[in-house]
Amino acid sequence: MLEEKASRYFTDFNGRFKARLAAVTPAFMPAATHELTGISSRYECRIKVEYHKDIMGLIEEGMLVAVRNFKSNPKDQRHSLMVISRVWPEHYGLKGLSEHSYYPMQFEIIQQSVKDWDTSDKSTMMVQISALPINYDLVLNGDREPKYEKGFTYPVIAAEAEILNRDMISHMYNQRVLAKLGFNAKTTTSDAYKDPRIGTIQMFESMEEKIPIYLDFEAMVRYHFGIFAFTGAGKSNLLSNILRRLLIHQPEVKVIVFDISSEYPFLLMDLFADDKIPSKIILENPVTNAEQFYASVVKPREYEEDDRVRKVFARIFGQKKITYYLKPESKVPTYGDIVEELNRQRNESLDKPHYVNALDRIRQDVVDYKSEHGMTDSKPIDEEFIKQLDEWGRGAVDEYKISDRSGVYAWATSRVTLIDNLKRAEKEKRTTGGLDIEGIRELVEKETRLTCISISDPYVIKELVVDLAREFLHRRKRSFKVKPYVLFVFDEAQEFVPDLGGSSGIDKDCSRIVETLLRQGRKYGLGGCLATQRIAYLNTNALQQLHTYFVGTLPRPYDRTVVSDTFTIDKQILEKTLEFAPGEWLLSSFIATGMENVPIFIRADNAETEVEKTLNKLA
Repeated sequence: MLEEKASRYFTDFNGRFKARLAAVTPAFMPAATHELTGISSRYECRIKVEYHKDIMGLIEEGMLVAVRNFKSNPKDQRHSLMVISRVWPEHYGLKGLSEHSYYPMQFEIIQQSVKDWDTSDKSTMMVQISALPINYDLVLNGDREPKYEKGFTYPVIAAEAEILNRDMISHMYNQRVLAKLGFNAKTTTSDAYKDPRIGTIQMFESMEEKIPIYLDFEAMVRYHFGIFAFTGAGKSNLLSNILRRLLIHQPEVKVIVFDISSEYPFLLMDLFADDKIPSKIILENPVTNAEQFYASVVKPREYEEDDRVRKVFARIFGQKKITYYLKPESKVPTYGDIVEELNRQRNESLDKPHYVNALDRIRQDVVDYKSEHGMTDSKPIDEEFIKQLDEWGRGAVDEYKISDRSGVYAWATSRVTLIDNLKRAEKEKRTTGGLDIEGIRELVEKETRLTCISISDPYVIKELVVDLAREFLHRRKRSFKVKPYVLFVFDEAQEFVPDLGGSSGIDKDCSRIVETLLRQGRKYGLGGCLATQRIAYLNTNALQQLHTYFVGTLPRPYDRTVVSDTFTIDKQILEKTLEFAPGEWLLSSFIATGMENVPIFIRADNAETEVEKTLNKLA
């Protein structure tokens, strides 16, 4: 029975892993919190493993260990689960070697001990494991499906420690998600069009078939996600792969990418070149031919001279998927601008009650008009409204006897001149083409599934974020609409959601509206993604709205501390990220993985594989 249980749920690597829980130590908790203290697990567990010559190549950090706990009984076998955070071997002879020993004797002992590692001498050597509880119990009850119950139960000291096998790991992390995705494949593949996995779990990598990792895309979009790593860790690569799988396997999701560095037309070229996926690339300036479009996009160094890229970009250009953002030279005020002007006039006239009363009357008329006609603050005013505003203004100054030499009188009686601005803006739009704010919103709502806004001017793209986010939020609130889901992607997120304490002007406005989008958007099917290399510079209120996060290499201790504090990941686990190669990530989620807030070390699939396939196929 024990052998059957071991083969079904656990692995001993063919008899090479024999371990017991040696100690459970309460973790040190600092008396006073400090910005560098971070979050710690309540306990640290020490596991001692009998030495075998192969064992150091089989045990990996991130593996899950189960130890019988005090709630276990003959009916329900309960195990406390913990994640391996450190592994190291010890040699009895070397451990007893003193720095004060005679030097030739020290060298002799060290030299003699080298051969011991190639044996399986249990009397001389041992492997130590440090593990942290993940606050879940594994419940095994005969032939029933294993259950996972949230909460920490104290494990039995000296009880046997067992490593969960490949099938159990896959079951834990993927079973619930696969059922929701409706996907069932006998084998796993990195092909994004055949398999919705985002990568593989970094466990049992010596086995031929890797363990895939799947995410609940719907939950990840609605409850927001973040990608945090230093330059060169592969943020853009991971993000483009997630977006690719979202669009292929989740037909009810639309994506808007705010691409300040102009990388995504290249990274997502297979989607843009696909006739079946409605998409649009919005550039900063108009381009008249495929060569101009090619020159405006940033490409990885190894593809800069690749002529195949030109051919694929020419194909995308030929499909009329390229347009540009129309920045109106003749500024047409929005309804929000009019209300703001009235508020400013009111604040300047507080010592004149009749001026205040006149402005309040006009403001109330504007608010009533907006409500009746379903207008939002970000929507530009039209000719009918301007005529009404002029009528309200003249009526209010007459009723309250406003002096004709005052600024309030001049403002209220000159609104009809805005019609000239309106006509000039309409003329510009007809003659130059392009898309304004309203055009982009309609494009996303009705036509495209993937919209990439590649604008390098920070002020222009931030204004666009503010207006689009307000417009989408307002319209979804009024219609109580949830689908289709719309994902707002902010690459280089430090540009869009900077810390409010050190920002002002458009930076502060943009940070506030993105924070509002993340706080309120989940109720209306509006999701957000933040990708950045300096998490410490971000608005922490916005960060706390993220329910799924990918953490790569963060060399600065302060950045790791912010991640630890915000997402309750133990710092010992985060230290492991310093060893990551590009494409390796620590994944944790409150809602999109099979286990809530359990850290998983993964290796993401490479986005350039799909790019290369597209280049070979189309060029």
